[in-house]
Amino acid sequence: MHDLIVGHAGVNNESSLAFVLSSLVWVVLRHVSENQLSKLNAVIELDLQQQINVNLDAQQHALARRYSSFFWQQVYLKHIPSIAQYVSQYTSQKYISVLFPIFVISIIFPINWFVALILLITLPIVPIFMILVGHGAANLHRKHFISLERLGGLFVDRLKALTLLTTFDQHEVESKRLAKASDLVNRQTMRVVSLAFLSSTVLDFFATISMALVAVYIGFSLLGELSIGPDITFHNGLYLLLVTPLLFAELKTLGRLYHQKSEAEAAVEAMLPVIKSNPKFSLINASDSKRWGAKPMTFNDTRWHSFAISVPSIKAESLDLNGQDSVLLTGRSGAGKSVLLDALMGLRQATHQLPGTVVLISQKPTILPSSVRDNLSMGQDIPDSQLWLMLEQVQLSKKIKSLPLGIDTLMGENPILSGGEAQRLNLARALLQPSDVILLDEPTAHLTEQQHDTLALLIHQLTQNKTRIWASHKPLPSSWFNRRWLIENGEIFQGDTLC
Repeated sequence: MHDLIVGHAGVNNESSLAFVLSSLVWVVLRHVSENQLSKLNAVIELDLQQQINVNLDAQQHALARRYSSFFWQQVYLKHIPSIAQYVSQYTSQKYISVLFPIFVISIIFPINWFVALILLITLPIVPIFMILVGHGAANLHRKHFISLERLGGLFVDRLKALTLLTTFDQHEVESKRLAKASDLVNRQTMRVVSLAFLSSTVLDFFATISMALVAVYIGFSLLGELSIGPDITFHNGLYLLLVTPLLFAELKTLGRLYHQKSEAEAAVEAMLPVIKSNPKFSLINASDSKRWGAKPMTFNDTRWHSFAISVPSIKAESLDLNGQDSVLLTGRSGAGKSVLLDALMGLRQATHQLPGTVVLISQKPTILPSSVRDNLSMGQDIPDSQLWLMLEQVQLSKKIKSLPLGIDTLMGENPILSGGEAQRLNLARALLQPSDVILLDEPTAHLTEQQHDTLALLIHQLTQNKTRIWASHKPLPSSWFNRRWLIENGEIFQGDTLC
């Protein structure tokens, strides 16, 4: 450009070729950079998903039920991508934003020390503002995630209770409640967007002022109106004007990613309990005991002193469980009965856990989409005669025989079983697994009173010769139990069932 405008010379073929080659190199490097970032992003996302899946595989319902279904959607669709982008982009951009200005200024300084001085003075304003905005952005993102989770959970709960809302004509009331919650989330969303827009605008403002100062200095120097610093030629002036925006471009990119950093920090805070909750002990669940290589054993008498669960805080001066004990676990809703059962299985941090193989029958039975046979055997080689005998014992053989393919009928995503029938299938699966202790976490909680009475009696008859701990809100005959554990105000009290 200097040769064309100032020297009135023709186009230099060597310079043109060098320009074309350098542009091609830039395009190739840019493509390689984006490709590597994409691969790194995928690796990080996969690693985070595997960490969560390992914990879900180990703790299963004990971990999943601590959070709403919307929370898990946020984890996989929002939190994991946010953290992956932060690690793959922001962490590298930090170094680029520090090293690149030093590199550029070191090139500019020998050409014109006064321009380098202007940039050194104005450059720190950008990162200082980024830090000030970043603290507020992280807090806003944290609140925004919580609001989204609560709104999603509220919406899902109302969908599940649609029949109940119709029965009691509560559509209008719940619609107003959802609209109010939605307005709150919308306002918080706009605060996040406004802060991001403000951050980007102010960064552009400071960068524009710095470049304007450089442009004014170069312009007036070329016109002969300023004589500060070294003499400036058209070649040097144009070069400085082209390089200066590149200097701020990396900082502006960091500013955009700094907002991403705030989002990732909020995501990490939400996900940390899920990733950290990696239990030391194995779980034998009614749905997958074969996987753990369970072997039948005789349960030994167990006595624990100073039993305690850390989160939530539940403790007992002493707990003891003897072979073939039948324990009724009681307490108000939310007292911690399910938490205690989780801890006894090693799913939560506690001072003690049950030895041997433990099977859990939970409130909501897990029905796999595979066949009835697979749901019962869980990969074990169990003869059909034994499977049918167990189905007969749980009073489910008539139902299974009526299915199109009998025991080989696929359950699919929507099993053709009622709630009571699904729980009977779950019970049959649990009894087919070799176990030392059976834990029952309100297995009849979602059944009618008649279904509760029938299924509870069936469970009692089939498990009375095993060591069991039965948590229940619904009444059960005291003659079924020889022990009672009561959870009240974070403490476990034990005694006989007549107390």
